[in-house]
Amino acid sequence: MADRILIVEDNESLRAGIRVSLEESGYIVQEAATGVEAVQKLETESFPVVVSDIRLGDLTGVDILKKAKEVNSETEVILMTAYATVETAVQALRLGAFDYIQKPFELEHLKHRVHTAFKMGKLRGELEFYQKAEYRNALEEGALVAESNGMKKCLSIIKKVAPTNATILVTGDTGTGKELLATLIHFGSPRANNPLVKVNCAALHENLLESELFGHERGAFTGAEKLRIGRFEQADKGTIFLDEIGDMSPTTQAKVLRVLQEHEFERLGSSGKSLRVDVRVVAATNKDLRIEVQEGRFRQDLYFRLNVVNLHVPRLSERVNDILPLARFFINRYSVDFKKQAAGFSPEAIEKMRLYSWPGNVRELQNAIERAVLLCEGGIIEASDLTMDSRPEGESAPMEQTLNLEEMERGAITRALQIAGGVQKEAASLLGVSPRVLNYKIQTLNLEWKSFRAGK
Repeated sequence: MADRILIVEDNESLRAGIRVSLEESGYIVQEAATGVEAVQKLETESFPVVVSDIRLGDLTGVDILKKAKEVNSETEVILMTAYATVETAVQALRLGAFDYIQKPFELEHLKHRVHTAFKMGKLRGELEFYQKAEYRNALEEGALVAESNGMKKCLSIIKKVAPTNATILVTGDTGTGKELLATLIHFGSPRANNPLVKVNCAALHENLLESELFGHERGAFTGAEKLRIGRFEQADKGTIFLDEIGDMSPTTQAKVLRVLQEHEFERLGSSGKSLRVDVRVVAATNKDLRIEVQEGRFRQDLYFRLNVVNLHVPRLSERVNDILPLARFFINRYSVDFKKQAAGFSPEAIEKMRLYSWPGNVRELQNAIERAVLLCEGGIIEASDLTMDSRPEGESAPMEQTLNLEEMERGAITRALQIAGGVQKEAASLLGVSPRVLNYKIQTLNLEWKSFRAGK
């Protein structure tokens, strides 16, 4: 939906001035000179933002606010008045007004509040998605898998620190679920009803990242045709998640440090006017920031500011007890998404997942289950349906490594069968695997196990 605004103002010259100013910023503006005209437009057209005077000839701005919210609860309403009182302001805010501006005001100030209102409306839509029961169930059934000691420790820390305003540094390998834990922190905090804004610091060039984080004024650089609200400003009263912060340039690091220390920043191209924000910072990195500090790539003072609470997410290979519950979560998700009947795993598939090292962590497990659900033909995923290889496409495993692994498996199984006199159940017990897994290995390695029976 286009960025449409309804201006409700009985002063023709002021109404025209506001319209021209907002149209210069690229908005589509409709005007109403009376409350009745405004109500008619609200009933027939959609407006994400309404700017209305409090005192109109027929209705009041509060009437317009109530009507706008009645038609669309997501509409943001900014009220203007030359007769500001505390009582009126409180009433307006309680009824859901986004802001309350006293006349006379600078048009730039109004434009800024309008920009923020649009951003807030969009963020609120995203927030409502995150608060849907389906998403919360996904968090409870998937992200909160904590059979392993490492994850139990993570969730114990989250329960303690989420309700506070403490800055948190989430560390761990790529694919371990750092972003999901940051989401849990936000929704476990008093800021849960305010924005959660996520930024991947490694995805943008230094100049673009600064504009993304702090915003820019119109004309700040070539191509900056209108004011841009930065992510810190969008996250006001909420949480900002700075992913891959270890890839941030020293210049941007200094500006982020200022926000953490002084809670203020300046947009690119501004004339020195600082903006204040109330933002909780959760940062994440797959790098060892202590080494980055030692080698001069990361500011020590910023590291200390970020590392108030350290939350280390273990590799999936270190949380073997979590593999099967996570796999079951993903099979349920993709069976629904792909309208497949996959409902479980064969013992061989389970053992294959448990024995694999998962260098790509939870993300690789998720991808493997997604492929398996697509490929399986029945209700049970077999070991052959699981393809787990984190190497870049086109790069094959070294032949020598493959042969050595097969020879090691062949030798271990052969020795166990010899000791067990060819009895598979006893050999499986010696190897610590199920009889079905051992039978699968015997078939794939083409072992003549019957020759090991006692007396032969």
